[in-house]
Amino acid sequence: MDTITPDTDDLAVKSYNKRKLGRLKKRRKIRRLKILLARLRILTRLGSYILLVWGLMKVMSLSYWYLDENIFLAYPSKYLELKGYNIVSAKQVMNKLQEIKLPQKPLYLIDTKLVEKKLEEMPPVKRVFIRRYWLPARLRIVLDERTPVISIAPSSKVDPIAVFTLDSNKVELLEKEYLPLPDEVQTYKIITYDDYKNWKPKQIPYIYGLARELENTTGDKLEYIDIRNPDDVYAQLRHIRLRIGSIKGNEIFARIQKVSSVVPEAMKIKDNINYIDLRWQNVSIKLKNKD
Repeated sequence: MDTITPDTDDLAVKSYNKRKLGRLKKRRKIRRLKILLARLRILTRLGSYILLVWGLMKVMSLSYWYLDENIFLAYPSKYLELKGYNIVSAKQVMNKLQEIKLPQKPLYLIDTKLVEKKLEEMPPVKRVFIRRYWLPARLRIVLDERTPVISIAPSSKVDPIAVFTLDSNKVELLEKEYLPLPDEVQTYKIITYDDYKNWKPKQIPYIYGLARELENTTGDKLEYIDIRNPDDVYAQLRHIRLRIGSIKGNEIFARIQKVSSVVPEAMKIKDNINYIDLRWQNVSIKLKNKD
């Protein structure tokens, strides 16, 4: 009986195929493992996103985000902080805020433009800045007030009855509801019988410029300008008095410049001077009871 002996080449081929099949199976297992891990990462990320969104929704729905419904009824309050008010009072600000009905929304959804516009209706207020805070929900309102430059009075011995502000050539009139001004707010006092409400806006920077020129030229503090007679104007400084004459046009500034030449001598005899006359070509000093 013949014995069949396996061919050496066939054995080698079978051995090779077996090893190749083993490698393929191993690769297939690794690939399946990688796919499983990738799917697990996707599920983990998706779960994290869902958990994060759920957490944010919970946080955003907390009662701490809602302003107290009585926030504008009383001040001081832990829910409201006012800053930057000097001319207007806290009471005036609160009276204005009480006209506003805030929506029942979370703090981050409330449009504060409504509050800003309402406060900017007050003449002394130039701009309003509002910041929101959480834990608890509260507002900080910062007022940027206008700059008072000229106060109006019918006499040097009477307190001002009105004040003009000037900011970038924007003029506003403040009347008795905002007076008196705080001591730290300094203005140039103008004595007049005119109906100041009818003054043209361009008159304010003109008079303000005149007042500053008087102080800068003389080096003395201006107490008031008396324009009750526009054709014969007086300027009272701390130590000397000037008789300026008419204040029409820019020619008056050239006349004021002339006083700088006599101020040093005038200061030496200031107690005996009635006024320094700037109405004519040559500056003259008028002494008390003398020419």
